[in-house]
Amino acid sequence: MLGRYIHIDQNDSRTLQEQIKSAISQAIFDGFVPSTQALESSRRLAQKLHVSRNTILRVYEQLTEEGILISVERKGYFVHPDLDVQPAYAQAKRTQSAPPLNWQSYLLKEHAAPIAADKDLRAFRYLFVSGMVDEDLFPVSEWRKCSIQSLNRSNHHSWTSSHDDYADLIEQIRTRVLPKRGIFVESNQIAVTLGCQNSLYYLAKLLVAKDTPVGVENPGYPEALHQFQARRANILPLDIDQQGLIVDDKLKQCKLIYTTPSNQFPTTVRMTGQRREALMAAAEQQDVLIIEDDFEHDINFIEDACPALRGEYQSERIIYISSFTSTIAPGLRIGFIVAAAPLIAQIRTFQQRTHSLPPKNNCQTLALFLKLGYYDTLTNKMLRRYREKWLTMEKALNYYFPQSGVLPSLAGTAFWIDYKQDFDAERFEQLAKQHGILLNNGAQYYYHQKRTNSFRLSFQSIASDKIRQGVAELAQIAKQILPIETLEQCQAKPLKSKAIRKLLTNQILLTKDCFNIPYRITFQADGKMTGVSERPNDIDEGYWWVENDKFVYQWRNWQFSDTRYITVVVENGEVKRFDEDGFFIGQAQLVTA
Repeated sequence: MLGRYIHIDQNDSRTLQEQIKSAISQAIFDGFVPSTQALESSRRLAQKLHVSRNTILRVYEQLTEEGILISVERKGYFVHPDLDVQPAYAQAKRTQSAPPLNWQSYLLKEHAAPIAADKDLRAFRYLFVSGMVDEDLFPVSEWRKCSIQSLNRSNHHSWTSSHDDYADLIEQIRTRVLPKRGIFVESNQIAVTLGCQNSLYYLAKLLVAKDTPVGVENPGYPEALHQFQARRANILPLDIDQQGLIVDDKLKQCKLIYTTPSNQFPTTVRMTGQRREALMAAAEQQDVLIIEDDFEHDINFIEDACPALRGEYQSERIIYISSFTSTIAPGLRIGFIVAAAPLIAQIRTFQQRTHSLPPKNNCQTLALFLKLGYYDTLTNKMLRRYREKWLTMEKALNYYFPQSGVLPSLAGTAFWIDYKQDFDAERFEQLAKQHGILLNNGAQYYYHQKRTNSFRLSFQSIASDKIRQGVAELAQIAKQILPIETLEQCQAKPLKSKAIRKLLTNQILLTKDCFNIPYRITFQADGKMTGVSERPNDIDEGYWWVENDKFVYQWRNWQFSDTRYITVVVENGEVKRFDEDGFFIGQAQLVTA
């Protein structure tokens, strides 16, 4: 009888014992197990469920220890007589349900949004989407140690009491996290929140009223836009280029500016020092408040680290927000706000009034995680892993998307591609999904003058050994949407072996990579070649030769060290290169070495 209420799911992350215990407990409290009859014997139930009898015995023992069952000698296990069990739902009187309401007539249209269908991520082979982390990096053992330690007598009062003000976590953020970002503040200038979205909610409620002019990056973080729109603010789009937020006359209309200067979301570009200086000057002159969302500040593995805007300019008008979501785990939902003490006091009062404080047990565990140095260890491990992925993504994009318009940002966990003008990235996203690939099309990040040719490839959650093949398949899908030039379309004929050798020997080829950053290749007569990029410290060596009317080369590091066979065409003074499948790679010019 009891077996009918137990369903074992092999894909469930819980153990067999946990699943069986949960199912029996639910059946008891739902009233499906009579209190006057003994439960099935452990042997019989184990046979029905095809599990070990010891597993069932342990479940019965645990339920007895918890006061749900009682053991009667020679009779078996019964539901505890003191247990308050409601009548079974199956025996409850059935009532005719009322017709469903049309909720579209109740919801405010300006705040209603389409509900995204749940995605079973296991059904997709390649995940290039944002908002995920590399699950293999999560420090399970260290987090468990901190969780256990937070339960001991010296620590548990920090989260079982209603009087503690998150002092332990605030102190760790103040002394271990913020100084690395150039920020030095007192504890009354920090508030702990449920993450960046929650932080934006508080700031929007306290600083934004109807028609308040708020400048928001375009493209930008959609959740920030939604928080300000919920307050019916006057949203002013602020454009982005390769130097970050464009500081122009639009800022004169703003009372509040939301920006992601260290790692702009979604394009990943870093705001230059000149732009930062201009932004602060404009803010001081126009009396503008700045919300700095320090998105992925810890993910910096190529460029020299730079301080946060709040660290570089010690100004109260900069309100700094950040979280531990992108480094530890999205499900942790703990972030923080750094601001002037009067604003922090209002935020804390608002949290108390709305009962929206973060769980104190998680905060205490995180405080220990920071205090014991586990966070620093995780960050170093994460940077090594992400740097490996970044380099693999760079090689893959150079190989399969040459001269594609990748923004040349050297930090963060994603690549932003401004592809060819007529490219339809929304259709690209749909076709990729049909092929088992998830990515983010760029149109969803625009709310003004939407562009449809951009897309974003995140590498946080995808395994390094899957990146190349995933990008290769995306390149094939991209050609379906916007065909590129092929060898057959050239008016000039391909060069023969002798002509290729004469063309390249002792010459320098000037071309560009996927970031549109120039680089030059010097071809020596002895078959050696040297590649030098204008990007700092980006040099490689290799060999070139001519074979069967093909220009053949192999780099030591660039382009996965593959041997490539290229067809060369000279047309209108330009050197055109076509890959093994006859697709255009890119144009180049030759100069004498």
